[in-house]
Amino acid sequence: MHADIALIHAPSIYDFRERNIKSGPISDVIPSTPVFEMYPVGFISMLNFLHSEGYSGRICNIAARMVDSKRFDAEKYLKSIDTDVFGIDLHWLPHTQGAISLARVIRRLRPDAKIIMGGFSASYFWKDIMQNHPEVDNILVGDFQEENLKKLLDAFNGSNDLSSIPSIAYRENGMIKKNPQLFKRELLDNEKLDYSFLMKNAIKYADVKGHMPYNDWINNPEAVTLIEHGCEFNCVFCGGSNFAFKNNFFNTSPLFRDPKQIAREIQSAYEVLGAPVFVVGDINQGGEKFYNSLFKEIRDMGIDVPLLTEYFKPPSHDYLTDLSRTFPDFTAEISPESSNQALREKNGRSYTNSELEKSIQDAESMGCKKFDVYFTLGISGQGLKELNDDINYARNLMLKQKERRMKVYAFISPLTPFIDPGSLIYEMPEKYGFKITTRTIDGYFDLLDKGKSWVDFLNYETAWMSKQDIERNTYQAEIEMMKARIEAGLISREEGNRIIANVTNYANGEEYVPNSNLNSHLSYINKDLEWSNKHKITKTSILVYWYSKLNRIEKEFEKL
Repeated sequence: MHADIALIHAPSIYDFRERNIKSGPISDVIPSTPVFEMYPVGFISMLNFLHSEGYSGRICNIAARMVDSKRFDAEKYLKSIDTDVFGIDLHWLPHTQGAISLARVIRRLRPDAKIIMGGFSASYFWKDIMQNHPEVDNILVGDFQEENLKKLLDAFNGSNDLSSIPSIAYRENGMIKKNPQLFKRELLDNEKLDYSFLMKNAIKYADVKGHMPYNDWINNPEAVTLIEHGCEFNCVFCGGSNFAFKNNFFNTSPLFRDPKQIAREIQSAYEVLGAPVFVVGDINQGGEKFYNSLFKEIRDMGIDVPLLTEYFKPPSHDYLTDLSRTFPDFTAEISPESSNQALREKNGRSYTNSELEKSIQDAESMGCKKFDVYFTLGISGQGLKELNDDINYARNLMLKQKERRMKVYAFISPLTPFIDPGSLIYEMPEKYGFKITTRTIDGYFDLLDKGKSWVDFLNYETAWMSKQDIERNTYQAEIEMMKARIEAGLISREEGNRIIANVTNYANGEEYVPNSNLNSHLSYINKDLEWSNKHKITKTSILVYWYSKLNRIEKEFEKL
């Protein structure tokens, strides 16, 4: 069936199935594997907007399909797609090799097709890409691109010309041009995340796997909604910080979405999927008026949905009280980065350990089901002593909750594989004690194309840790954290010791048991989202369930 555009999501490394890459911990804090097969949520919004404007489109998650099956032939799949326009996301920098490789494959297979790129990384490196990659025709530069993508399709159909479309890069008479951005808040209103449309579209194009948000989604579905674009904070390593967003993607940060729209998306997602909803962004940071409006909308709709929430500062007792009245079934997560309050502030997070600990206790008293706390290895000012302090603090957070109803899961993971372009560290590395080793899009392509392990991919080292220090400390931190999880009763001693032995073998270059997802990596963080018993039975959830069963049978046949 014809589509006016196919939105393509590439694996981080296109040929990962042919390479024995030691991917290590680079995806341990996200739902996907080190292939980074989770496509940007903007794909769903763009599809919804284009559909409302009379255009058809489909999502082709090639990364997820490659992870799902060794037999999947990406080129054969691309040849079968009936479209003249391909949109490839280069949102996260780890996709550089995969996105550019797929663009080259599409250009070879379909020399007359239009190839568009978009996303934060494509936006940051737009000129670099246009100068050095003729396979890419256009780049959507910046955020809020639903309307501009529609105008670009209009231009391909002869309805207007490229010079009239804001925020795009293109070539004209051998010259590279970029039109100015259009800054208006109304662009935010074009964003709609409708999972019912996503499922209908998957059936329409007979491509359920191609529309899956990530490979394991079919076994453990969840929905996502966004609270805001941009951020009020300046975490120094973050490419979505206030500094990075305003300098590269939009001139206002943060912008909070309409609470009514967010509520409708939460309601729709739960009615369609019957699964938990993850809220991306800190509801509390929108202010009391914002979250009271959102909570009222939810209560008026009469829905009881399990909610996963994240916070940039410890949420207050009053906020948690209001949250629990609206969402009795909720979890929380926060990233203090460091247990050292001075280092935390230096890296963009300004609150005390006492505030964090009080918030954890308040969350438990309000019925929170679990509380995840993330620390980061490799931040500015962190040496071995500071890291060991983080390990001990994280251990104590978990042990304090050992006999309590709500468990705390604490994690320590490295800044991998790259420091985000546009972040304060990327732009001013010396100020923060960093050395950035790569600064061009082809430089990142080469790191991913030639590297054999996650350490080869790193684009930085610090005044306190070399790349080798980061590698060694990462493995040791994981071993110590696994011991702490055993002690806190979060994992059985038998399973924990097995993992410790495997990590040790991995670190020493000895024989180890790799993850089963078609790539050699370790991934021991508990990503299981089945923390709630309030999953709702829906027509779609039944279809997803049976599809997952058929998918497992299909995989068993592949092994024969």
